[in-house]
Amino acid sequence: MKPWIVLGSSILITAAAAMLLPSLHTLDSGTAAVRETQAAIAPQQRVRLTDDNLVDTLKELPLTTPIASVSWEHSVLILDVKLSKEETAPLEIYQNMAELVAFSFYGTTNVQQLLLRVVTQDKWSGERHLLLASDIRRNEWTNEALEQLRSREGAELPEQLKSRFRITVTPMWQKRFDGVYID
Repeated sequence: MKPWIVLGSSILITAAAAMLLPSLHTLDSGTAAVRETQAAIAPQQRVRLTDDNLVDTLKELPLTTPIASVSWEHSVLILDVKLSKEETAPLEIYQNMAELVAFSFYGTTNVQQLLLRVVTQDKWSGERHLLLASDIRRNEWTNEALEQLRSREGAELPEQLKSRFRITVTPMWQKRFDGVYID
């Protein structure tokens, strides 16, 4: 082969590469944008709850009442939610319950049971008092029950929800919420 053909071919290939490389980058950027869009649309990944990530995971939840204590034992998540404001209404408590149920059974892969207690603390003695307790199990709850809990308009819970979520209230709940009886 003649040297001028090799040189001309090399120049031609170099020029073509210089023109095509920016086009390839643009094509790759478009593919990356599609991947980012798909990731944004895809559902959140579920977390495998462990002792190591328990606190960090729970602090990200959009709760209006603080978590007073938490325990993780053999696929059972045990939470105490503390009412710190006197004006906390039953509807706010139900909303927080719904968030915790959704997190436990939608947001994790290994929570099989949620034991939830709503407590209050005496300002003077520091003693905690139980207001409400609930025992919720992954295999017994439904999306409809969760939506009913989320969309409560009144303070009274339907019998079906009380039964499904195994909700028990104490006389202190009844006293605090002026006749809002659940049992």
